[in-house]
Amino acid sequence: MTKVVYNSCYGGFCLSDEAMDRMVELGYPLQLNSKYNPNNKSEYGESSQKYVCCGYVECERHNPILVQVVEELGDKANGDYATLRIAEVSGPYRIDEYDGSESVETPDSYEWITP
Repeated sequence: MTKVVYNSCYGGFCLSDEAMDRMVELGYPLQLNSKYNPNNKSEYGESSQKYVCCGYVECERHNPILVQVVEELGDKANGDYATLRIAEVSGPYRIDEYDGSESVETPDSYEWITP
């Protein structure tokens, strides 16, 4: 079985800074934002983003480091407006998304029409 990380609520897939820090500790190459200043508050009251990816990690959702971080941190891995969960699949998958809410789809999760 393969574990896949997805966002289960409306908003969008996003990791917390703590989760991204942990990914870097485990060897995932995230690029630091050279303009990061933890004392610089945005109009929403949050600090500027520490990583260039602004909380969005562009890696395969079955990446072992990503899965490990979400398992280790639980809800602390969630970025803004995200509720990250892990699905287990046993073959090919794709992630369907609507308004940021995602579902993991496999060939078995579709109803096929056979003429």
